[in-house]
Amino acid sequence: MHPCLLIPEVLQQIFSNFDLSGTEQNCFTRPDRRVARHSLAALCRVCRSFKDVALDVLWVELLNLQPLFTRLPQDLWHAPGDGTLVLRRPVTMRDWSVFERYASRVRVLRDDPEFQTDIFGGIDANFIHAIVILAPKALLVPNIREIYCGECRYDLHSCMRYLLGPDLVHLNLRPLAINKFWSDDMSSVISCLGRHSPRLKVVHLGHAPDQVGELALCGLSHLQEISLLLGSPRTFQVRTSTLATLSIRSPTLTLFGNLVQHWVVPCRRLDLFYFFPETALAVERALRELDNRVLCDGLEEFRCDGAARDDSIAYALSLHTFTPLMRFSSLKIVELPQFCTSLLDDDAIGSIAKSWPLLEHLELGTNHSSKNQPRMTFQGLVTVLSSCPSLRVLGLVFDATKVDPEKSGAGVCNTNITTLGVGFSPIEQTPEVAIALSAILPCLTEIKVEKRYTGLNREARAAKWREVSKSVGVYNLVRQREGLHHDFSTWCHTAETKRRVC
Repeated sequence: MHPCLLIPEVLQQIFSNFDLSGTEQNCFTRPDRRVARHSLAALCRVCRSFKDVALDVLWVELLNLQPLFTRLPQDLWHAPGDGTLVLRRPVTMRDWSVFERYASRVRVLRDDPEFQTDIFGGIDANFIHAIVILAPKALLVPNIREIYCGECRYDLHSCMRYLLGPDLVHLNLRPLAINKFWSDDMSSVISCLGRHSPRLKVVHLGHAPDQVGELALCGLSHLQEISLLLGSPRTFQVRTSTLATLSIRSPTLTLFGNLVQHWVVPCRRLDLFYFFPETALAVERALRELDNRVLCDGLEEFRCDGAARDDSIAYALSLHTFTPLMRFSSLKIVELPQFCTSLLDDDAIGSIAKSWPLLEHLELGTNHSSKNQPRMTFQGLVTVLSSCPSLRVLGLVFDATKVDPEKSGAGVCNTNITTLGVGFSPIEQTPEVAIALSAILPCLTEIKVEKRYTGLNREARAAKWREVSKSVGVYNLVRQREGLHHDFSTWCHTAETKRRVC
């Protein structure tokens, strides 16, 4: 054997190619996952040098705890046939040593939401308690780092405590059956997170009662990411240092604005989601309530989703709606795709864009359809590009019915943007629009209209924008071949000629 293969760090690097974490970088399908596990199991038996490292990788992540319990001697348990594991005899220290040998290697528990698997598998509650009695710190998996839980049997809610170890840094509770999940036992356990797992950095408490959320976040000084759903009108206190991400869901944005009176939660990324329609004036008031509570200096990303589908002009955002956000010059991402932005004209969007010079991602109203004609024109799009030179993603609704290629653009050129969202932007003459867009977005490859929420002649508009997208591709190709980068009038003539030939 090569000496390099005797170095644990080298083996760890090699065996990590069989990683079963299920992250974006390693999205194994079920057959792939099974093959990977079989390969790692085989490596455990190749030689003693491979065994420990291969076992660490093999057991790093589990879908539930049942595989740990099936490693125990078979005379200790039996399976009645209904998918459960039932205790047969008293548990001994020898049994615990076998269990601990594998349990100490587990770092991630990630149940399967698609198949609604229980995080404890089919283990009988008495079986779990019998094992925990022998555990030194009453922990089933002492070195656990991440827990993703959507299902947990009612009789095992109190056993959740045995998973909350001191090294836990990521807790994601996303219950599928809300009323069954947040029992008194579960709420009591999660309310004591600060005592059980003080090093937590990421906490997602899906649909947790407000009081549970308030108590759970107390004493967690290392928090970097919080996700909560706020349902009741009762205010509560949350104070943290600067977070990386704060995600809040509530029935209305106004309700959330009223709840933050005692909050001091500065963050770099703020995601707000609400479920019921609110007017633009109500949105503006709510944003002002959030100022210096969750809208604080250093904010870099702002996302808000849940705008009304009502076509009334009262629901359309104006320049005043954006005023509470315009003081954050460090913003890099702003996403409000569901809102109606028909009231924003070229001057308004210009003022907004100039207040965010570092902007890299902007989406306004691209998933909303309205019968109201947008006031923003092609010139507003040009103003945004000139004010935010770092833009990489752009989505705006504008009136594309009157575009003059020879007068539009003013030398503005962004080579970062490859996809443009236009929402329900009205359009008539596609050649003029295509020429103008290709001049300011020479790397554009795709144009997206709004999603299928309403009619409003969507199919006809979509067809015209597809024609624009195709023409832009041809124009850009001609432009590259002909080397027409500076003489715009020559470029227009050449592009139109080539378009007709094609």
